[in-house]
Amino acid sequence: MNAAAGEAEERLRFLQRLRQLTDRIRATPEADDIMLEMSADLCDLFCADRITIYALSPDGACLESKLKTGLASFKQLKLPVSKASVAGYAALGRRMVNLADVYDEAALRAIDPELRFQQGVDRRTGYRTRQMLAAPILDGERLLGVVQLINNTRNRPFSAVVEEATGILCDAIAAAFARAAQAPGRERGRFALLLPDAVLPRAQLETAVRSAAARRLDIEDVLLDELGIRVGIVGRALAEFYGVPYFTFQVERHRPQRLLDSFNREFVVRHGWMPLEEGRNGLFVLAVDPDAARASGAFARVFPDATPIWCVTTRREFGWMVTQFFGAAVDTAPDEATTIQPSPAGPARPDIAQTLVGNAVVPLLEGALRHGVRELHIATENGPDGTIRFTVTGVLAPGKG
Repeated sequence: MNAAAGEAEERLRFLQRLRQLTDRIRATPEADDIMLEMSADLCDLFCADRITIYALSPDGACLESKLKTGLASFKQLKLPVSKASVAGYAALGRRMVNLADVYDEAALRAIDPELRFQQGVDRRTGYRTRQMLAAPILDGERLLGVVQLINNTRNRPFSAVVEEATGILCDAIAAAFARAAQAPGRERGRFALLLPDAVLPRAQLETAVRSAAARRLDIEDVLLDELGIRVGIVGRALAEFYGVPYFTFQVERHRPQRLLDSFNREFVVRHGWMPLEEGRNGLFVLAVDPDAARASGAFARVFPDATPIWCVTTRREFGWMVTQFFGAAVDTAPDEATTIQPSPAGPARPDIAQTLVGNAVVPLLEGALRHGVRELHIATENGPDGTIRFTVTGVLAPGKG
């Protein structure tokens, strides 16, 4: 077999593998999940050390990472659609960029005098980026995102065959993005499938998911209360699932008075989101389901001139945050179980003290706060002669009490 025939056969095998992968991408109803599962296959096929798939943000101003491989963390990447980065330039110009060395400033200037490579990530991580290929994901002329390949494992520029294949990959991802946009919102419980196997073996996790569904329980409660998974691990899985930062509960966090002036507890609990703080690039918004909160359009109605930076947290921590900012909610209806979450600012004494149970509960709340209890569960029932019986259980934070 001569060299030309060998190259032709190798190219044929390459395109066959590519077609198998792109067929799976086009057919998937959940773009994020299939990308996560296929990342290793894509890197292997393209001889890339890392691959990142960016989606265009809702406001069209930046690219948000859909997938990263090769990094120990899954923190979200955001890049402006501008010439300040290679991926941003590919998005802005809607053109493929293939660089043999991203640190070669002469090569960057030859493409565009303003094109830059963001060296900060390399400096922070110690990773050395050399080759890079970035290609826009387009639906006709409409920009949807960018595919970025980093470092050819053969230590040479990405070939013309890889350029051609990346274009085919971008078309398949565009189809997957379009399908995901038309499909109903993602089921929140699927975040549990992103828990590391070292934390919870896959078979045990799948059993827990089925059990939660059969009992109509939130999988988050099963993970935390029955399986003892730490809340931070659950929160990071949520962040990876939604592709947004994870905010942990912090007792010392102060209520953002100006931002919450027009909010009340009922609205926040019902809608599952609230503004948290103002940053240089927008307003940080905490949500238990960022997809649903974003789709509702409520943020734009309340803050028409602000740019949201969506963040996620666990339902448990969101409840603690609500209590911290709005005070404890108490329902003393007989024969019902009530969850009371102490606020670091102290319980809402005037509302509680109006009831018999309230008078007994106030000292409990104050004592719970002093001893690190973050949740009280009070079950009440009618007793003889008009008395009310109640049972109190609680969750004590580690290292407290």
